[in-house]
Amino acid sequence: MDTICENKDVDTSVSIFGKDFKYPFFAGPVGAVNLHYSEEYTDVTYNNVLVKACKDMGIAAFTGDGVNPEVMKSACDAVAKNNGIGVPTVKPWNMEVIKEKFGQVQESGAFACAMDIDAAGLPFLKNMTPPAGSKSVEELKEIVKEAGVPFIVKGVMTVKGALKAKEAGAAAIVVSNHGGRVLDQCPATAEVLKDIVDAVGKDMTILVDGGIRSGTDVFKALAIGADGVLICRPFVTAVYGGGEEGVKIYIEKIASELKDTMAMCGVHSIKEISRENITML
Repeated sequence: MDTICENKDVDTSVSIFGKDFKYPFFAGPVGAVNLHYSEEYTDVTYNNVLVKACKDMGIAAFTGDGVNPEVMKSACDAVAKNNGIGVPTVKPWNMEVIKEKFGQVQESGAFACAMDIDAAGLPFLKNMTPPAGSKSVEELKEIVKEAGVPFIVKGVMTVKGALKAKEAGAAAIVVSNHGGRVLDQCPATAEVLKDIVDAVGKDMTILVDGGIRSGTDVFKALAIGADGVLICRPFVTAVYGGGEEGVKIYIEKIASELKDTMAMCGVHSIKEISRENITML
């Protein structure tokens, strides 16, 4: 905390891949919501609510993917309806399926796309023919080329992994352990973020997710060196609980907490946030 500073408004805006956003946090990807939560929403209705509400509030939603082809199609349709302000996230399928889904991504006009490569251990990918899952650097290079828009590799947890994503030509990474659901005893993203930022932070955009639940959490991630953060499950609750209004209220909550934290720490723009603002253990 440092309040011996000029008393002025804080600026929470950021620019990612040439797009300006009001806040440095984004909704994370989730698919098959009717399977995981309830039949109140389908992927079509969920994405229609989430993508629009996020766009209206000045941020972007990452959308999910699933075994049912309609999951990606509906996600891309929602992004298209909102002027490309959304990030379709493709599972690490085999190349044939990836190319097919990239066609939908490009038709949507999305400003970027992602692959949650940390989904490689999910059972439904293991059973595919041809195989799906982990990707080599050479395979990622081909995927980056096919994407046609800035490509984000989600699921990087080591410096070595970050360097491989950089070598493959990814524009950005998401430091993520898939919500701690694919490998027991994996470190928290906060534990590995600093080393990854130090290794590749000057060369690519770095996002991070994993238990970020307040504006103060967002501030801490940015102070360690992330360019932005993803928040996933609370947005599901917001959609199911209040539709577009629920999403907007949740975004306002996180934004207000972030602004208060910035003001109380004596910084007035996202670029001013640094490791000097936190205690690194």
